[in-house]
Amino acid sequence: MAIVLGVLCFAPAVQAEEDEPVRQGLPGRRISGASRLPTSACAQNADPLVAIIPESNLGATAVAEPTLWLSVPDVTSAKQLEFYLFNTQDEIIYQTSFTVEPTANLVGLDLGNMVGAPKLEVDQRYRWAASIICNPSNRSENISVEGWVDRVEASTPDEKGLWYDHLGQLVDQLQRQPQNQDVLSQWQTLMASARLDQIVPLSLDADSVDVTSSTVSGATQ
Repeated sequence: MAIVLGVLCFAPAVQAEEDEPVRQGLPGRRISGASRLPTSACAQNADPLVAIIPESNLGATAVAEPTLWLSVPDVTSAKQLEFYLFNTQDEIIYQTSFTVEPTANLVGLDLGNMVGAPKLEVDQRYRWAASIICNPSNRSENISVEGWVDRVEASTPDEKGLWYDHLGQLVDQLQRQPQNQDVLSQWQTLMASARLDQIVPLSLDADSVDVTSSTVSGATQ
């Protein structure tokens, strides 16, 4: 029953929150509805859950097992995060869950670390969705986002347009050199290009980043 409810949360008919501006691009919800955030059940502030993706909701990768990034609110205690991956027919091809710790600001969903996760195929588009379970007995209080990823071929990992790959490189560099002004400037420019600079942290260190390892996994073929 829990799986069915999770799928319904991310059905294609779900529209953007009413307080989020209408934009061009694929349907999705990269920013959770902050105005309805259940702070008493989940978070200590009104910050939303954010899928760190462009305004179009779509980013590209040349990596078969990319890392997808979330900016998470300050949760009151460790919470479960559910992750779903859909194919072009909008069928669930993978699902898993993680624990989000209160200290995390950015959470990396590394497909390479997920037990049984499929490798993304070249020239295929996938939808992904994530939800923090705020109240297991009332899923309407969940904080949810979704986005898209295109798996493409590229000659070099630095090729322009590879959103997820460039994003991951910057996060890695900031974890190792949080005071590097050049990297900080690149990070802030990237966030501004996606109009996320007002809600995503503009500085990072190793303690604020958590790359997940799945605790439960499953796949549907």
